[in-house]
Amino acid sequence: MKTTFAIWKTFKNLLKTPMSKLNLLILGKGYVGNHLQNHLKNDFNVIIKSAEELDYHNPKTLYKFLINNVINTVINCSGFTGRPNIDEAEKKKDLCWMLNTSSPLQMNTTCNMADVNYLHVSSGCVYDGYENVWNEEDVPNYGLFCDRASFYSKSKHAFENLSKTMDNIILRVRMPFHYESSNRNYLNKIRQYNDLINFKNSKTYIPDFCEFVKNLLVKKTGKWRGQDIYNVINPEALTTLEVCDIMREYGFHNDNWKFVYLADLPIIAGRSNCVLDGSKSKEIYEMRLESDVMKECFEKMLEMQVEDKRIKQEIEEKYARKD
Repeated sequence: MKTTFAIWKTFKNLLKTPMSKLNLLILGKGYVGNHLQNHLKNDFNVIIKSAEELDYHNPKTLYKFLINNVINTVINCSGFTGRPNIDEAEKKKDLCWMLNTSSPLQMNTTCNMADVNYLHVSSGCVYDGYENVWNEEDVPNYGLFCDRASFYSKSKHAFENLSKTMDNIILRVRMPFHYESSNRNYLNKIRQYNDLINFKNSKTYIPDFCEFVKNLLVKKTGKWRGQDIYNVINPEALTTLEVCDIMREYGFHNDNWKFVYLADLPIIAGRSNCVLDGSKSKEIYEMRLESDVMKECFEKMLEMQVEDKRIKQEIEEKYARKD
C-alpha cells in the first residue's frame, strides 16, 4: 500500500513539474558546487544542499528526497580534498575513503534505484608521468595499484573502479582555477607558496567546466546507462613557470617565488603530475586553451580590483560628506 502511494505521489509531482526544465540536485556547497549552482540556475531548477542540510550520506534520506522532489539528475560535488592539501588524506584515511569512495558508491546506487541520473565530479589525479597524454581509455597508473600513489588518488580511482557496473557519468577535473579568490583556487595556492615545482599539468577553468556541465545536461537526455568518463580540462597545459610568467605580467606574482625539486618540499603524500587528453570532451563542449582562459582570468581579476577601489572610494566620500 505504501509503495502504491509513493508511486502515485511521484506521478502527481511529475504532472506539476515544467517539462522544459530539469530538476537538479547538487550535493556539496564547496568550491565547485557553488559555482555550478550559480551557472545552472537560469536554465534548470537547481537545488543545492550541504551534508548538514541534507544527510545525503544516508541512502534512505537521499532516496526520499529524490522521490519527493522529482529530481532528474544528481550532481555530486562533495568529497574529501584535505585542508590545506591532500596530505591530510594520509592522516584521515577512513574519512577520505568514506567521502570519496564508499559514500559516493551509495549515492550512485540510490540514484540508480530511483532511476535518477548520477553525475560524479572527480579528479584526474589518477595518472602520473609524461609517457602518455592520458585519455579516458587508459587504465589509471596512479591509484589503487600504485604503491607510491597518494591515498587521495587511491580513493578517487577506487570509486571509478567499483562503479564500473553502475549507471553514471564521471567528470575528471584537475587543479581548478577561477578569477574569484578562494583557498581552493589553484591560482591562490600558487601565489601564496614561496617554493614551487616546475611541472606541466592539466588544469580546469571553472567557468568552462560549468559550461561543459550545462551542455552535457542538454545533450545527454534520457536515462544514462553504463559508465561514461570525461577528462574536463583546458587543452595545451602550461608549466608552473609559464603560469608564473603570466601572473607576473598582470601583477599577481609573489616576489619570494623560487623553484625547487619535489624532494625538497615538506610533503607527506606523493603528487600527480601529468597531462590529460581532453579530446573526448569536445563531443559536449570545446574547452578553450589554457593560456587563453588564464589571461581572461587575470583580466577579470584586474577589473574586479578597479571595481573594488571604486566602491571603496564611493563609501569613503559618502562618509566624508557626513562628517
